Amino acid sequence: MLNRRNFLSFLSLSVMSACSISDINDTIDTADDIRHGKIPKNISKKLPKTGISELDKLFHEKISNIFKKASEKWGDKKAPKPREYVKYTDKYQTRAIVNFDTGIIKVQSIKTQKPLETLKKAIINTLLAPDDPHEVDILSDKQIIIGKQPFLYNLVLDMDQKPIRWGWRAGNYADYLLQNNYQTATVKNKKIYFVTFKMVKNQQKNQQQKYYNQVIKQSKRFNVDQAIIYAIIETESSFNPYAMSHIPAYGLMQIVPKTAGVDAYRLLYKKDGIPSKNYLLNADNNIEMGTAYLSILYDRYLAKIKNKKSQEYCVIAAYNTGAGNVLRSFSKSRNTAFNKINQLNSNQVYQYLQKNLQHAEARKYLVKVTTKKQKYI
Repeated sequence: MLNRRNFLSFLSLSVMSACSISDINDTIDTADDIRHGKIPKNISKKLPKTGISELDKLFHEKISNIFKKASEKWGDKKAPKPREYVKYTDKYQTRAIVNFDTGIIKVQSIKTQKPLETLKKAIINTLLAPDDPHEVDILSDKQIIIGKQPFLYNLVLDMDQKPIRWGWRAGNYADYLLQNNYQTATVKNKKIYFVTFKMVKNQQKNQQQKYYNQVIKQSKRFNVDQAIIYAIIETESSFNPYAMSHIPAYGLMQIVPKTAGVDAYRLLYKKDGIPSKNYLLNADNNIEMGTAYLSILYDRYLAKIKNKKSQEYCVIAAYNTGAGNVLRSFSKSRNTAFNKINQLNSNQVYQYLQKNLQHAEARKYLVKVTTKKQKYI
């Protein structure tokens, strides 16, 4: 069995023995392929399943370099975000931006040769980009390999109000968009060719149904309210299956591998480990791990809170800022913090958190999740 140490030794020797930058990049690309499962199954089964800090560092450096190139091309720093899919192609001269908050999709190009032909290809690739994030490298300008069910299936309808699954329909809709939505603009002395179109109005409802079975399964398994799971998914990623942040956090429930990921991994697998990016970008894995972490907050870190509604508010805040920060907003002493919480009613706890949580992001997060929860009850 190839364990973590042996695998890293192999990688280190490969890098140290490389004679050029291209050799090193080839080694990193090999690691990238491993993380994306682009190796024979009989070998991939023997590779370590958990995140590896040394590899993560290599990827972070590679990603930083990639988006430095992108910013040089476009004059901005547009990159993937938790609620926004961004994919570059054509040596970073073309990009697609899918905003899961607004439902607006933009396909843009700064390629001056045959701009309409370039845009048509990019529109088709965007419409048919597969639902599996492991199939699309959004952290490079690699071309998208289409064929599997698209992640925008049922989220975008063509001019005949039909969902787009196959190339011929995507091509027809691309032609329609170029005839009706084609625009140009000059930004920072760069001419941009682009089209803009929208998802269906009920796109989040469609995404809710898409993940329904797994949310219900994990809700029952861990005794966590499904409405809270959905509200956290919407708040964290707006149901973007490609969600990732600079922290880094990955997937629908934006799990940070080395914090929440460690706790959830231990609960699920009864051993220590760090979930990888590849693991967390699988929607089922992500929902399972995110719900497992919520159960840890309920049953372990914040179990001494007696009022269920008060506990819920504290759990929601803790999902964003950590249970320690929630308790410290009441007192430096954990026991004193629990006593203070238990002396207040749930409305008072909510108001207290709104005023006393250290980070503004956590205060806003509590409002967002509790508000969004209502639509899923």
